[in-house]
Amino acid sequence: MVNADVAFQAESRIAEKKSDLTRLREEGFIPAVIYSKGDAGVPVKLNEHDFGMMLKHHSGENLMIDLKVDGRDAQHVLIKEIQHHPLTSRILHVDFHEISLDRLIKVDVPVEIEGTPVGVTQGGGTLDVHTREIEVECKASDLVDNLTLDVTELKIGDSLTVGDVKLPSGFTLLTDPEVSVATVLKPRVAASAAEEEDSEGGEPEVISESGGDEEGDESSED
Repeated sequence: MVNADVAFQAESRIAEKKSDLTRLREEGFIPAVIYSKGDAGVPVKLNEHDFGMMLKHHSGENLMIDLKVDGRDAQHVLIKEIQHHPLTSRILHVDFHEISLDRLIKVDVPVEIEGTPVGVTQGGGTLDVHTREIEVECKASDLVDNLTLDVTELKIGDSLTVGDVKLPSGFTLLTDPEVSVATVLKPRVAASAAEEEDSEGGEPEVISESGGDEEGDESSED
């Protein structure tokens, strides 16, 4: 899916002090700034509920949006950064960058794992995912929500790397292709049993030195 189809409304605001930003959030808005080349940044505010609902319909936060401010003509903007509250994950601030659709951009795109490995369904293994997103370069107009990687054929011990992710035409991979994305690990139960057997075989049974004649020892003291 190309994110250029995403549209959103924003309202202009005056650059405010920290206390004013707190009040703005209490009123249900998210402070944001639109940056463009040679511009110091235009402060705007977003409806918190509507913006959150929009993000829920997409797998990542690197969205390109047709942003209308105060009903004016839409600007093509890319979400560059979203600041979250460290405890509640509530969105505190958003940075947009205005871009041309023909411009090449560098973005981190989420990798969506598809399928269940045969090493899991038939071998009892566990799928271990190491990499959740990769960096690519593409035209802003070609930006997608996510890239997919099919892990269905993976057996126990098999793995896939970033280089195995199929990229759309016009995309250039920037992440090292040798970076591991997913591996099927051997069954944990079997591994634990093997460790237990090794432990039992390496430690001899301890027998009491008294030979079980504790009562005789006590009677000899009388």
